[in-house]
Amino acid sequence: MPPRRGGGEKGKGSSSEEKDQWVVVVPDSVAESQDGGTTFVKLLHPKTEKGAMFLFSKDNQQVLEVVAFQEDFRSWFIGESVQQDGSLHMVTPVDPLFLILPYLVKAYESGMYMPIDQLVSDEQYPDCIRLLSCVNPSDLEHICDVKGSGDVRAYRYNEEWTLEWLKQKVGQVADKLADSSVRVAGGAQLLTFTHSLKSEQASRDDYLRYACGLVSDYISTDLSKELTQHMGIKLPEKKEVKCTEPPAKKAKLSDIPEAAEDYSKLAVKDDKPKNTKMTAAQRALSKVDKSGMKSISSFFSPKTAAKNKKK
Repeated sequence: MPPRRGGGEKGKGSSSEEKDQWVVVVPDSVAESQDGGTTFVKLLHPKTEKGAMFLFSKDNQQVLEVVAFQEDFRSWFIGESVQQDGSLHMVTPVDPLFLILPYLVKAYESGMYMPIDQLVSDEQYPDCIRLLSCVNPSDLEHICDVKGSGDVRAYRYNEEWTLEWLKQKVGQVADKLADSSVRVAGGAQLLTFTHSLKSEQASRDDYLRYACGLVSDYISTDLSKELTQHMGIKLPEKKEVKCTEPPAKKAKLSDIPEAAEDYSKLAVKDDKPKNTKMTAAQRALSKVDKSGMKSISSFFSPKTAAKNKKK
């Protein structure tokens, strides 16, 4: 775990002696030479044209890209301490020609042949000069015109040769994807499930298209477009999905649901009087002589009727 540049606030419960560090997964060849001077540096990324972290192995024989995977609310338990930064860094080898290429393209505007140490020069990222230790002079001939011999050589960017070199890279990546049975066509599915889909096996064009996208992550956007045209790679056409849903119903003015049928017409009315039983008090009251008795409603007659009688 290499030390991380720059300090940060310590989380609660962390020891004051805890060092700010990274958790890095590196190849065995690099791990064995940890005490031999591996160095983390910032270099210009050929795709984003911004600073990115890279690792140089012992004696600058190999350059590796550092990729970080970060998640919220994640930490590492290391020994008896807690690593506050829970990100995981992966280190993978990268061809140094990809990192040298932006400097050659920029210098091509002058049209002059120049020594390679003058072409690969950057005040913002001075460690880029280490890239020259990772390549042989014969490797530069894949992307450059060369004049001179021996130790005195001058170089100039060659676009045609670069496209051919990138084409070979795409072919190598496509072969590796095919050998590994990586799914490159259609949507993302489980690898164990896709092995049974014999009808959806990817074609050679699918692998080349996918590999071209991977290689394009290390070159500029303009060069990526030229590479696609140079290889004759066509992007898949987007198929229109027809809507099979039924047409929407018209909205009703009332929110009250209406019955499909009028069931009130089916109701049968019973006009026969119902026989009700009388209580003993009701039977006794019915036998009383009611002649000469006023009804109780007469006591509640309007006052106007009473005044007219007095007049």
